[in-house]
Amino acid sequence: MPDNSPNHGVQQFGGVSNVGNQAVGQHARAISHGLRFTASPTTSDLVTELMTLLERHRAELPDAVDEVAEELQDELDSAEPDRGAVARTLERLNIMVRPVAPLVETVGELTKAVDSAFGA
Repeated sequence: MPDNSPNHGVQQFGGVSNVGNQAVGQHARAISHGLRFTASPTTSDLVTELMTLLERHRAELPDAVDEVAEELQDELDSAEPDRGAVARTLERLNIMVRPVAPLVETVGELTKAVDSAFGA
């Protein structure tokens, strides 16, 4: 590659990336031989993981985070969860957990699972 053609690589900011195979750049190729992805965790598994992580990182989080997490769990457990209420609660939760990377990741995965469940 010539010196005047910099390689900036692949950059990702936030979120989660599941890449089976990937090729980047001129003449790049990516070949997959039967690669399989595991299914994403279910919403209930993610809520359980969220509650575990909240307990583990309690000292790093605002006191109100428990109330918001319980509100989310109650809404998701209801017979007909309100999509708007769930989305607003997840947004509030995401802001509250920012100091703790594993919680940010879990809330992100939970948001994807909920969006998928609602058919987004």
